[in-house]
Amino acid sequence: MSATSTAPQPAPQPAPQPAPGQEPQQAAQPAGPAVAGARARLVAGIRRGLAGTPGTMRLLLLLAATVSVVFGIAAAQGFAEASGALDRADANTAQLVRLQAIQNNLVRADADATNAFLVGGLEPAAQRQDYQNSVNEASRLIADAARSQPADNAALAALNAEVLEYSGLVEQARTNNRQGLPVGAQYLRDASSGLRANALPLLVNLVKANEDRVTLEFDGIDRGYVWLSVAGLLALVVIGFTLFWLARSTHRYVNVPLAVGGIAILIATFGGATALANAGSKVDDIRHRPYEATLALAQARIAAFDAKSNESLTLISRGSGAAFEKAWKAASDRVNERLATAGDLYGDADALAAQWGGYTTIHRSIRQADDTGKWEDAVGQAIGTTDNTSNTSNTSNKAFGAFDRSSAQLLSTTVEQTRSQLSDAGGPLPFARWLMLAAGLLAAVCAWLGVSQRLEEYR
Repeated sequence: MSATSTAPQPAPQPAPQPAPGQEPQQAAQPAGPAVAGARARLVAGIRRGLAGTPGTMRLLLLLAATVSVVFGIAAAQGFAEASGALDRADANTAQLVRLQAIQNNLVRADADATNAFLVGGLEPAAQRQDYQNSVNEASRLIADAARSQPADNAALAALNAEVLEYSGLVEQARTNNRQGLPVGAQYLRDASSGLRANALPLLVNLVKANEDRVTLEFDGIDRGYVWLSVAGLLALVVIGFTLFWLARSTHRYVNVPLAVGGIAILIATFGGATALANAGSKVDDIRHRPYEATLALAQARIAAFDAKSNESLTLISRGSGAAFEKAWKAASDRVNERLATAGDLYGDADALAAQWGGYTTIHRSIRQADDTGKWEDAVGQAIGTTDNTSNTSNTSNKAFGAFDRSSAQLLSTTVEQTRSQLSDAGGPLPFARWLMLAAGLLAAVCAWLGVSQRLEEYR
């Protein structure tokens, strides 16, 4: 018997093992019959729920309740937009006034420095103190403005550097003047021209930017109308259609709960529109009276101090100050123009024009004395006080001081009125915001109750 030969069998290979830290892969399993069955039952249930008249009712219930809630949220957002716009307008107005105060303090300091320079030697202590107070106040307001409006920070940092450079040149001029050195006049001219060429243009741009912000926020109250009107119209159309469909399908002409919800939205829409219109009317009054008067008065004061500074610089130049006198005339014209605007808006500003006219009369007398070779007499009229002139009623400083005090007091009044009236205009808006939200939720509940009553009749 022959032996049968067999082929050698390969040794069994061990199953591959997952790498350390890896989980063994599971084979993808098809969705089980239970999952597929649950999905099919869900779809079938939805189809049954939406079938026929009851299904249409459920759709209308969901739609009416949803648009009611959307109305409440959108109307509340509209009032939030209007209220926020007024708050931002108030903040930007405060920043604008702050910037104009910086501008005013700088030109006031320059007027003090140039006028005191005419005295020669040791300047009057009160005038020196006023100069220091003005520079310190300008620096303080620059820091406050930077904290209040981050968008202005870069320009305010550059402005602060210019103020430091200006005050340094004034100190050099003062030191040389006390020693009787003529070079002091050049330092003072450099300081004054640098202030006008570098610092004041920065402030002009900052003021313009904040004026634009205020105007934008004044217009922002109109955004509240958009939110309220669009949401109210949409909700009324949906609820009106639902009432019509129910009346035709159930032969019942009024669904009381749903009608109450529609009336709530109607009242909220028209009441809200009235409240926004009232706020908008107040804002227009503010814009065209105390706010515009505030701008005009601030600009008049800035131009006035600029004129006073140029008056002194003309005398310091001793025969070669024609450019400064030309600048004085331009600044004086600006004062008259801005005072006329303020007077049209605010009757109390009319008295300021008479005070400015008194100062300009003395300025003409100063120029006449200087132009006829009586420089000492001209300087006496320019710097005269109770200590250095016998005729104190006929001095530039006294007349200008009266204008300064009166215009500062009136400006403070218009600023307070502007901010107070802005606060009053926006006062009811936050409360009305919550009323709008409540009206929307009430309408949603009424829609749910009203349509649910009709659904019960099909069970």
